[in-house]
Amino acid sequence: MPPRQALCTSCQQPLRLIVLEGHYTHKVEVDVCLQCHLVWFDALESVRLSGLGWTQLIRQMIASPALNAPLAPRLGCVRCQSPLKAVRNLTRFGRTAAQECPQGHGQYQGYSLLLAERGLVRPIYPHDRQALREQGRGLSCLNCGAQVASDAHSCSYCESPLVMVDVPRLTAALLLRFGDAVPIDTPAQQLGLACIGCGQPLDPTQDIRCANCDQSVALPHLQLLTPLLDSVELLLKGRQPRQARPWGEKLRRLQGDVKATQLYQLLQKMGEGDFLPGEFDPVNTVAWLMIGAFFVWVFWR
Repeated sequence: MPPRQALCTSCQQPLRLIVLEGHYTHKVEVDVCLQCHLVWFDALESVRLSGLGWTQLIRQMIASPALNAPLAPRLGCVRCQSPLKAVRNLTRFGRTAAQECPQGHGQYQGYSLLLAERGLVRPIYPHDRQALREQGRGLSCLNCGAQVASDAHSCSYCESPLVMVDVPRLTAALLLRFGDAVPIDTPAQQLGLACIGCGQPLDPTQDIRCANCDQSVALPHLQLLTPLLDSVELLLKGRQPRQARPWGEKLRRLQGDVKATQLYQLLQKMGEGDFLPGEFDPVNTVAWLMIGAFFVWVFWR
């Protein structure tokens, strides 16, 4: 297939085509506009990403420059240019939104809404705001990076809801490859994540709060994920697929063996005679009825 040259329908600049790993190493192609912080997924592509695919996509989000212009008021489909319609979806992780092509070609999503669709972010709670103030950190939009007021609930620049990365959920989503969860013996030592409040090493697979300073294990900026992504990626790349047995191996081994047939086993069971006269054995009864019906059908013809 020749490479496609698609344009962002907000800024009219070329989209970056990124090939990500899907489940069982299948390739998933997505189009990303780093300037507008938009990701275009063709139908159902987002649910096909493996843990390594999500790691690769989040790295692209981290590398994006700060959003320097608001999105166009009307976005079009990347494939057919039809005006997109705003949709509100309720997933098992909560509510999310997207700009969807009415012809079913795919959908646009901002960074934070895409992560929300997979349950990888959560709302900012009052104790999160208080902790950020105590650390001298300003509140910013996870989607575009703009600084927002400390009491805001949505970004005044890109209108995205204010959220934080839910690290335990994200880690669980990342540690998947070849259809299996990647086992870790000592997550606190192998996965590079430290508390943003006190620097204490954390176990991102299960810690919800830091045992030392009670800081929530949630991150206000995607850039803070880089050490975790580095360590997770090493584990994922070292994961080998399970060795599958060649299909049909057992069938080829039994080929020509009359004793392996169902008919032979049925006749053998009927010839065992291990039930008393007058006892009802449903297996033998049904078998004899089937054989009798077969012979009646043959001779009746």
